Amino acid sequence: MAESLSVLRPFILSWNLRNIIDHSTQLFNERSCILETCLGEYPIDAWNTYFLEIPRNGYKKDILGRSNNALSTEMRNTKWNNNRIVPLPVYRNFKYSDIEKFKLVIKHWVDISLPDDIPCLALAIKCHGNYSDTREAQNVNVLLIWHDAVCRIITLDWFEGPLEDCITPEWYINSTPLLNLHEAIEKLRNLFDNSLWDNTSFSILTIPSCLGHSLHGTMTDSSYTPWELEWRYGDHSELIADLSMILSEIQNIFSKYSMERDPHG
Repeated sequence: MAESLSVLRPFILSWNLRNIIDHSTQLFNERSCILETCLGEYPIDAWNTYFLEIPRNGYKKDILGRSNNALSTEMRNTKWNNNRIVPLPVYRNFKYSDIEKFKLVIKHWVDISLPDDIPCLALAIKCHGNYSDTREAQNVNVLLIWHDAVCRIITLDWFEGPLEDCITPEWYINSTPLLNLHEAIEKLRNLFDNSLWDNTSFSILTIPSCLGHSLHGTMTDSSYTPWELEWRYGDHSELIADLSMILSEIQNIFSKYSMERDPHG
């Protein structure tokens, strides 16, 4: 029990002090902890930010279309509903932490006094390619898992529009209803099997980053907040092999929960 407390203490302390300390403080620099949350964002290569919003009706889209006056169209800002954007935890010093430590944090999530609306884990799987000639497209699936193994998958489909430099993209966001872990994992097992895009490449990103410790993709520092690391793949079969491995790891982390647990119960 003493060992458990030594792991959890910085999580409890950092969360309780998050609104009154200067985040540049040295207090937690060498300790694994959660300092704060941030508005969740899709890890996508684009000029604009696309938030992990759960649309009221399950989907949200922006279709500019091609028309004679496309060049004169005023670029409009997307309106996001902050109350429906999923907050993500910002883990400190968790890049290379062991999975057992993470399991302990999840087990005591309520004891740390973290709100129930914050998922403890996020997994993003991204496909990038050309849907027509050199026009770019991206698809990002984000699996969100809460401490009680209730899940949701939010997906962004993004397509470069009629103007250059991704100025006028078309995009679609949709969300599943709440799922149990088994349902969510089955939906993700064979992503991008039927993609017809050219020049495809793939990525896996995780929160916390320690979840990707066994992945075989090319690891790079991520430029997307709060996703710290990105594993990149040029081959679909290699992506699917690693995706299967990390989904099994996630199942193991939440193994105490029944795979048939009702997320609405």
